[in-house]
Amino acid sequence: MIGSGVLAALVLLAVPAYQPLKFHYAIWRIESASTVPQERAACIFASRIGHVWEVNEIHPDEFRTLPSRVKPEANDVVTEIEWWDGPWWRWLGAGDSQPYRAYRVLLDPKNRELLVAEMK
Repeated sequence: MIGSGVLAALVLLAVPAYQPLKFHYAIWRIESASTVPQERAACIFASRIGHVWEVNEIHPDEFRTLPSRVKPEANDVVTEIEWWDGPWWRWLGAGDSQPYRAYRVLLDPKNRELLVAEMK
């Protein structure tokens, strides 16, 4: 009986800890994709791990706002994908109330549609 209670407590603690990992993995997949099929798979994965809050286009005059890991060329348009972690673990004190953001110059602009598609 005590063992199952301890297991349940560990699961409750592990689920919020898992959230940042899945978003960091999605960010890595999006930002490191080197082919159109990899980019497409990363965008599909990104749309499935959580609710994509916003998809923005960042134009050259706004590049100063980008993190240093993003190195666009002068005429690129950078796509910013933003998620918020799930609301139910915030009341547990877990989650960092900061959005998770990935940045990418899309190889195939059609992949943007995968991120902003409406749920049916």
